[in-house]
Amino acid sequence: MNRRELIKGLGLGAASLPFLSVNLKANPLHSDWKGTFTDDKVKDEGFWKKFKKDYYDVSKNFINLENGFFGVQPVPVYQAYLKNIERLNKDSSKYLRTEYGKDLKAIMKQLAAFSGVSDEELLITRNATEAMNIIINGLDLKAGDEVILHKQDYYSMIEAFEMLEKQKGIKIKVIRIPLVPKSDKEILDKYEAAVTEKTKCILVTHMIHLTGQIMPVEKIADAFKPKGIDVIVDAAHSFAQIDYNLSDLNCDFVGVNLHKWFGNPLGAGLLYVKKDRIKDLQPMFGDSSKAEDDIRRLGHFGTLSVPIVMTIPDAKDFNDMVTIPLKEKRLRYLQNYWTKEASGIPKVNVTTPASDPKRSCAIASFAIEGMKTENVISGLLEKHNVFTVIRHLEDQDVVRVTPNLYNNTGEMDVLLEGIKDLAAG
Repeated sequence: MNRRELIKGLGLGAASLPFLSVNLKANPLHSDWKGTFTDDKVKDEGFWKKFKKDYYDVSKNFINLENGFFGVQPVPVYQAYLKNIERLNKDSSKYLRTEYGKDLKAIMKQLAAFSGVSDEELLITRNATEAMNIIINGLDLKAGDEVILHKQDYYSMIEAFEMLEKQKGIKIKVIRIPLVPKSDKEILDKYEAAVTEKTKCILVTHMIHLTGQIMPVEKIADAFKPKGIDVIVDAAHSFAQIDYNLSDLNCDFVGVNLHKWFGNPLGAGLLYVKKDRIKDLQPMFGDSSKAEDDIRRLGHFGTLSVPIVMTIPDAKDFNDMVTIPLKEKRLRYLQNYWTKEASGIPKVNVTTPASDPKRSCAIASFAIEGMKTENVISGLLEKHNVFTVIRHLEDQDVVRVTPNLYNNTGEMDVLLEGIKDLAAG
C-alpha cells in the first residue's frame, strides 16, 4: 500500500497529504499565528472563529461542550501523530533500538521546561489514573494510618485508597467541601478539623472534575506538609488549562493527564515526584536495576504507545504558541459568558464558584430544579444539538459544561437558549 492509499484507508483524503511530512514548527500556520494571542483577543470572536477554521477539525453535526473527557487534538498535532505512526511502522525496531532513546530524553526535557520542574522528576504514564496509582500504592501506609479525601475527588483515586483500606487496614476519613466556598479558609478548616496525629496523607484534586472548582492546593500543602503529612495532587484537569508550574503547588507528588487540556493523543499521562521523595515510593512494578532516586524505577510497566509519546513535542509547541495564560483567560471567559446569564434563569442553579476567577476556569456545572438531570442532558442534545454530560455529586446530579478553544460565544448562546427552554418547560 502506498502513502496515498494508506491515507485514503484512514479516511483522511488527499487534502491531508501535505501535512504528513511536516511538524507544527514547520507548518506555515504556526508562523502566521505566533505572537497573535494577546489579551485583546480574549473576546474577539472573529479571531477565534478563524483560529478554529485553521486548527480544529470537529464535527459540525453537534456542539461539543463535553471537552473534559479528553481534548480534541489540534489539526497539526493530529497530523503529527499520524506521521509518527507511519514512521514507527516503517522504521520499526530499528528506530526504537537506535534513535528512540535519544528522542525520549529530548521529550522529557521539553516536558520539564513546560512543567517547571526537572526532567529527573517526571515519568510518562498512560494517564493520570496510572500516575496517581503509582503514588497511592507506593506510599508507606500501614494499618491505622489515616488518609483524608473529599467526596468530589475522582472516583478512581478514591477506589485506590479503598483498596488499601481492605488490604492494609488504613483508615479513610471523608470530608465535604462546599460547592461554592466563601473563602480558602472555609476549605482549609474542613481539612484541619479532620487531621489527627495519625493522618499521613491528604488527597487533593486541583480542579474538581465534577464542577470545575479550583482547590487552594498550595495553601493546603503549606498548612499540612510541615506536620509531616503528604499532600498528593490529582492535576488531571488543571494541567495546561490554567497557568502554573508543578513546582508552584509545593507538593511532592502530582498526577497529570496529557490527553486532556494539553491536547496530546489519548493514552498519555505524567507523574511528578520531587527528586528527594522518589526513594520514598515503593514501585508497583518490579524493578531491581534503577537507583532508588531514579524515577524510572517507578515506571517498569513495559512499552508505552510510542507514536503517542513522539507527539508530545507537537502538543507542547501548540500550547506554547497559544500560551497558557491566554488560553486560561479565553476558557474562563467562555465559562463566565454562560454561567453569568444562567445563574439568573429561574430554577437554574449553577453549582460552580464561577464568578471568582481563582476558583474556576473552563469547567462549570448546573442543575434545573424539579427536572431530572438525564432529561436536561437529553433535552439539550435532542432539541438544541448541544452535547453535555451528567456528573454525580453526593446529593444531586448536575450537567457539566466544558468548552474548549474551538468553541465560541454563539455556541454558548445556543446552550443558554436550551437551558431557558428546559427550565421554562
